[in-house]
Amino acid sequence: MLAALRVALVLLLMLPAQARPDELTVPLTLDYRILAKAFAEQLFQGPEQSARLYSDTAGCNSLQLAHPRIDTDAFGRIRILSDIDARIGTPAPPQCLFPLQWQAVLDTRLEVYPDAGGKGLDFRVVDSDILKADEQTRTPPGVLWNWIKGIVHPRLETVSIDLSPTLAGLDQLMQLAVSPEKSPVAISLQDVEATPRGLRVQLALQVPPPVPDQFPPELMPLTEEELARWDAAWQAWDGFATWLIKTMAVSAGPELANALADLLLEARYDLRDALALEDHTRDPVRDLFLKTWERLAPLLHDRRLNIPGADALQFATFVSAADALAALDQAAPHLGLVLDRNSLRSMARLLVPGVSDDNLRYGTEIDPALRTLLGLEPELSEEPEPPLSPFAWLIPVAQAGPIDPVLVTELTGWVPTAAEIDTYLSTLSQLLDQVISTERQKAKVPVAYFEIYANALRTTAWQESCWRQFIRSGSEVKTIQSSGGALGLMQINRHVWRGVYNIDSLSRDIGYNARAGNEILVHYMVDIAIKKKEHQITGNPLDLARATYAVYNGGPGHLSRYRKDTTKQHLRAIDAEFWKKYQAMAQQGPAAVKACYGA
Repeated sequence: MLAALRVALVLLLMLPAQARPDELTVPLTLDYRILAKAFAEQLFQGPEQSARLYSDTAGCNSLQLAHPRIDTDAFGRIRILSDIDARIGTPAPPQCLFPLQWQAVLDTRLEVYPDAGGKGLDFRVVDSDILKADEQTRTPPGVLWNWIKGIVHPRLETVSIDLSPTLAGLDQLMQLAVSPEKSPVAISLQDVEATPRGLRVQLALQVPPPVPDQFPPELMPLTEEELARWDAAWQAWDGFATWLIKTMAVSAGPELANALADLLLEARYDLRDALALEDHTRDPVRDLFLKTWERLAPLLHDRRLNIPGADALQFATFVSAADALAALDQAAPHLGLVLDRNSLRSMARLLVPGVSDDNLRYGTEIDPALRTLLGLEPELSEEPEPPLSPFAWLIPVAQAGPIDPVLVTELTGWVPTAAEIDTYLSTLSQLLDQVISTERQKAKVPVAYFEIYANALRTTAWQESCWRQFIRSGSEVKTIQSSGGALGLMQINRHVWRGVYNIDSLSRDIGYNARAGNEILVHYMVDIAIKKKEHQITGNPLDLARATYAVYNGGPGHLSRYRKDTTKQHLRAIDAEFWKKYQAMAQQGPAAVKACYGA
């Protein structure tokens, strides 16, 4: 009997536990502009935000509120200051006997609480007073004051905030973002409190518990169909992230827009690294979303982000949705977060209901708005301009024009033999010299650091490709390309710079590739390294070159990695190699690149 009980107990322990769902709470912060909008639409509908709360037929007695100002008090309650105009008298048509007009600033405190259906917010008046600072106004007689409160309080309590569309949108997103075979995540409105930043609504998410899998599936190589879904997933993510950051930048000032631009590049460098991994069994979008949201969330709470009041609720819903997804992934990874085209579209429509699939589309055409966000000119022309005149060679180098197309033609498809190394490097050096002299004319790089920039450009081309645009593969000449999608002389990554440069031109046109890489390098040196005073932090102007290349290689977040002990070993090795080459280039010039060719 005892043995049978032991066996039964063991079998019982092996069964999946039917645990109750866990509960997560996620905040939804409603800007007070949302509350102001609700009061304006439901109560203060008259001219200049006025609300006529009472008026008799004789026009002798009336009560009006106007110009509501919403804030919080020290006790966590909503505070509404409004101008009050009370007129009382005895109707004696056609006259009003003993008329009295009383004006003041009404100070009303309200509590907010979830409504009975759990789909919105209601308000309860705690008390009202005359604003203490309103010294010229005497307190009205008790009868009049009670009459005023008896009218004002019930009318203020008629205002509500309907959150059912918000909850429905969040619920739809949760259904799309959780693996179909998992139980759905239920969302409900749990609590609300007034804070200085806004109404902080607590949303409760009922999360199904994990079910132990006695036989986890063996990871197998992806089929062609699965690989296609994998590609579709990361492309949908990149399209969504690009649209989102461009949309947010519209409401941002210059400094915040620059931070958003850097964040977009960081997200794309993350994508580059994810695509370079050989393991395609793991969905890349989940990690990309979590990394990007961790960086983006603080920027979306920045006071410099000027979201129109009419869009404040949609913005708050979107932020809450992203917070919810991040919280779900951390607390319930067993749900298998799914961020595909459908769920990302659903999330985008929480912010902009009318957003189209075309807005979120992954495309490779040049996007002038994206270039402007990154601080670049609207477009980098694909073809070099012809020489100014037959005597262009007489123009001093400092005033030389764009790249000579004859030079580009000469370098196109050229994979030098051992006997051609010197000639090839000399020709390519001319190409880079023309890029540098054109940059000098633009005067974006400060004169004091121009030679540092020029040497950094030559060294970057050396570090990235050994001054090569083309390589030979068997009998075929191909553009040099990394496994992660970096192209040509300057190894410009097609995923990072999608929409910024013409991908075909980067591959076939060495002149275009050189100018694009130069534009990126100058942007990183001037707009990031110099702007953030990297040279002043270290006390060495040459460190601008090291910092600039670190960003070129890894993204804006890598600015100071070359001088940090915590930097990963493989990145330290990359930076050390660049610095070694930078010094060799400064001492030997183009001849230093011969080391790449065993010469």
